[in-house]
Amino acid sequence: MSNYRLRLAKPSDAKDIADVHYSIRETGALGIFAMMGKPFLRCYYRIILNDPYELVVCAENENGKIIGFNSSTLDAKAQKDNLKRHKYMLVLSAFTSIVCNPKLIGPLYERWKTVNSTPSSKQFFVQEGARGEYWAWSPHEKSPAGSVALSKAYKEILKALGVKELFCEVDADNEKAVSYHKLMHDEIVEEILLPDGRRRYLLRTSLVKQK
Repeated sequence: MSNYRLRLAKPSDAKDIADVHYSIRETGALGIFAMMGKPFLRCYYRIILNDPYELVVCAENENGKIIGFNSSTLDAKAQKDNLKRHKYMLVLSAFTSIVCNPKLIGPLYERWKTVNSTPSSKQFFVQEGARGEYWAWSPHEKSPAGSVALSKAYKEILKALGVKELFCEVDADNEKAVSYHKLMHDEIVEEILLPDGRRRYLLRTSLVKQK
């Protein structure tokens, strides 16, 4: 699939972006977002895409359908505060996921504790500065070249906005993502152990060196 174009996402794209995110739940990294249903993801992206500090670049095919996206926040602390302001919307949107899988209550509670943690407490994801979030491409319209082009364009926009370094988290068992970050010579800042036993890398990408 080679016919695609890139553009900035807008709030009305929340449903389509959530659908792409949902489509990779079995092939992407494990974690709480991989277990959530579409109502939660759509609510999450409605909030995210109305955040002035959020950057989401998407790819769409010749029919105008979104098939991939790359997202980040320019201010992780501001994003966390914004999500906390919308906590009741997020809780309600998670209801159907919890009904289908009551075991989600524990992981969701752990995630919420992390969101409410102070800078001095144990960190499981980046909470300050520019933070990379999701890089996804629909498994139904595979295009490795398109996915890489999406990532490069997204980084160029971040550079143009003055971002010099980008931080993100990658679970150690997400082998494809870890391999890509190694190929890009990204720096492992810290390796941490999550409450559920998974290993996670906190990574730093220097955008100054990106070509």
